[in-house]
Amino acid sequence: KKYEWVEVKKKKIRTKKTEIPVVVSNALGIPEPQLQKLCDMETAMQVEMAEIVETDEKKNDLESHIFNMRDKCSESGAYGAFIASAVRDTFMSELMKAEDWLYDTPDATKVMFIEKLEELKKTSDPVVWRYKEDQIRPDWIAALSGTIANYKAAAENPGDKYGHISPDKLSQIIKECHAVSAWLADAQAKQALLPKYEKPALLCADMEKKNQELADFANDILKEPKPKPPAEEKKEEPAAGEDKKDEVPKEEPVPKPEGSGGNDVD
Repeated sequence: KKYEWVEVKKKKIRTKKTEIPVVVSNALGIPEPQLQKLCDMETAMQVEMAEIVETDEKKNDLESHIFNMRDKCSESGAYGAFIASAVRDTFMSELMKAEDWLYDTPDATKVMFIEKLEELKKTSDPVVWRYKEDQIRPDWIAALSGTIANYKAAAENPGDKYGHISPDKLSQIIKECHAVSAWLADAQAKQALLPKYEKPALLCADMEKKNQELADFANDILKEPKPKPPAEEKKEEPAAGEDKKDEVPKEEPVPKPEGSGGNDVD
């Protein structure tokens, strides 16, 4: 059989797209312009409803703040000791005026409620802050005192864990512990003389800062690694036969001739 090579040419198929306009007629539903108008109306209603909800929330926030502060800022309330008598009388009057305004202004806006609440908080926020400081101050005093005691004990009794650190460096930790302890004692003494409605002399934020600074200072010294033990020298074992080089050879006994010690034979 004979084969003949035939060259095959592939033809490229070209596609042409033509836009065909489609016009909808006699379709069910709302026409496009009217539908867009209704959608815009719905969006506007949603925005208006959200504004109404937020306004009610701000109104409730103001009302709750008035009732809460009136109760807690009274002489027997939780915040009573943290607000001066003269300031309390003025603040109570402001709360009464705010309550009257709240019920006499039914068309007040969200912004008006927010501004009225911020005005009252200029007096109430410092009172609440002093109360919170007083509540957590004992915990921070205990935490800072514990940090001082722990690092001081580690420096005074280094033991095997910190025994490799030089005494000069450990004495720096002890010195720093004494300084922080003296600062804490002085601040506590000043705080004890202040009435609770005055700005505190011993702030929790300051104790937190002192606590972190002391920990960082001491840890930088205590993290010094132990020196590595010296490497042991390996003893080379002598090769076979070399162990007998330095040995002194033993003297062999000299044999005596036969008949020695008797009479000579002529």
